[in-house]
This record gives sequence, structure tokens and C-alpha cells, in this order.
Amino acid sequence: MTNVRKNHHYVSQSYLKAWGNNHNRVWNYRILVSHNSVPIWSQSSIKSIANHQHLFTRSIVGRDSDEFEIWMDQEIETPAQIALSKVRSNEPLNTHDWECLLRFVALHDIRSPANYINSMNRWNSEMPTVIEEVLQSSVNRLEADENIGSIPTHKNYTDFGIIPMRVSKEIDNNSERGYLKAEVLLGRGLWLFSIRHTLSSTYKVLNKHTWSILLAPEGVEWLTSDNPVVKLNYYNAGSYDFKGGWGNEGTEIIFPLSPSLLLYAKVGERVTLNNISKELSTMLNRFIAENAHRYIFATNPTKETSEIRPRIVNSEDYENEKREWENWHTGQKNLEMEFQELKDARKCDQD
Repeated sequence: MTNVRKNHHYVSQSYLKAWGNNHNRVWNYRILVSHNSVPIWSQSSIKSIANHQHLFTRSIVGRDSDEFEIWMDQEIETPAQIALSKVRSNEPLNTHDWECLLRFVALHDIRSPANYINSMNRWNSEMPTVIEEVLQSSVNRLEADENIGSIPTHKNYTDFGIIPMRVSKEIDNNSERGYLKAEVLLGRGLWLFSIRHTLSSTYKVLNKHTWSILLAPEGVEWLTSDNPVVKLNYYNAGSYDFKGGWGNEGTEIIFPLSPSLLLYAKVGERVTLNNISKELSTMLNRFIAENAHRYIFATNPTKETSEIRPRIVNSEDYENEKREWENWHTGQKNLEMEFQELKDARKCDQD
């Protein structure tokens, strides 16, 4: 595999082009910087931003594979281009266009570094309970099965091959009973599985919502970011968070489509919005900026952005984070190989 794609964008270049100039350069505001001399705003080529090396690479039998990156490109990004073009040209969307567009929205919600970090935090706290419940449920089904002596029919779920997981059985001496032990490696493999599962089925909940495409008022341009899908829970003035969900009643989903167009829905409401005030658009831009992870993108620099989202100047944190992403692929690959080797060794012992 000599031509493996290495530079993986978690915000599509085709998406960011709407904010770029004729030279495919976009203004970006960095939230974490190494020192005060870093410019508040700078221009970068779209090709060079919102990406990491080998972010979605899979290690298969010790070799790098870009099949996951290609799958996202062919199945989601490319089909969405017609819908994006229609929206930006003020053309009506048919049912298929909406399906492609909303899958594109889902893609940009779950494949960002921010999503990976949030997922890891959630898995670290919840995974032991999840595994315990799944194993107990499996044991209960087997014990209730009249054909307990037979082996269940194997079903081929191709996505499961992505998960670094091992299941072992241990039986005590002089006993007919034992226990099952399941272990999952929390990291890139599990993240890729969750992305693929979500983009293959779960995303369809977005089709149930009523969507509006909001035109920015005169004098306002929509911002976007490296975490462009905002899932807002708004309680009252000054009280809100970004912990909403695609199917959570009351969650407001916000996704900028261009500097002039923004996709919006409120879960559980079937009302479309048309014209919005400058005051509301300013508030929406605030939410977009606050939801950003490390970058905010715009067609033009705005001083309000630094007031909404003051940048963090910390050389140590900046260098540590930079080093983590530089070592991302090697570290994840080594962990997965070690996990697989131990899995193979245990399988041999059981055989």
C-alpha cells in the first residue's frame, strides 16, 4: 500500500471553500497558541488546515490502510456535493439531496478531534458498565435457550472487525461453570467503529427534523469552526450548553453552510424559520465560536471573535498537544498491535 492517503481532513476542504478566497485561503483564529506574538487572525490554505496525519488510518495485519478515509469520501462527502451546490445556489433540494446533506452534517459532527476527546471521556467512565451489561444479557439469552448445547449461527457484521476487542472464557477446575471476560481497547479503532455505525444508521434520525436554511442578515457573515455542528441546549438568557443530541427534545442543531447560509433545526418542533434579526444572528455566531475546539474560520477577521472566545496562550499545552497529534498514528498503531498479539496468544492457549 504505497499510495495510502496520509493527510486526513476532519473538516472537508469542499466545505471550507465556501469561506475561502479565490486562492483557496481562509482566515483562521487559533484558540490555543504558543505565545502572544502569534497573530490574532491569519490566512492559511484550505489544504493545510483542519487535518491530522493518519487520523482515520486503520492498521490491518501490521499494514496501514486508508479504506476508512476512502469510504467517507466516496459514500458521504462526494454525494453531498450536489446538495451543497444547490443550497449555495438557492436551488430546491429533493429528498435524496436532503439525505446526502444531513449525512454530511452527521459526518462533521462525529469525526472531529473534539468528538474523539468527548468519546474517550465518556467511554472511560461508561464502558465497564456497558460491557458488563452486554455480557450478562448474552449469558441470560444462552441460559434461556432450549438449544443451549448448540452453537449460535455466526452472522457476519463487517463493522465489528474495526473494534479492538477480545473475549475470553475461563472455567474453574472441577467445575462445569466459568465466566466470560471481554476487553475493549479504547482508542482509534473503537472511534472509527462508532463513526461508521453512526453514519450507516443512526444519522437517519436527522431526517425526522424540520430544517430551515437561514440567510444571514445584511452586514453579518456566519462563522464556522473545526467543530462546526452545534448541538445547543438553551434554557434561558445566559443559561445554555452544547451537550444536546440529535434526538433530544428541544436541542437546537446549527450548521453553517456558507458565510451567508446556515442550517437549523429544533428537535421536536415542526416550524421553519425564515428571516432572522441581526441580534439573533449575532447570538448564533456566538454559539458557533464557543463550540469551536481549536480553530474558528471566517471570510474576514472580526474583533468580536476574540471577545467571544478569548484565546489561550500556553506554550507548554500547545507543544504537548502538537506532540500528541504528531505521535498519534504510531502510538495508536502500537497499542492496537500489542492488543492483537495478546488476543492471538490467548486464543492459542484456549485452543
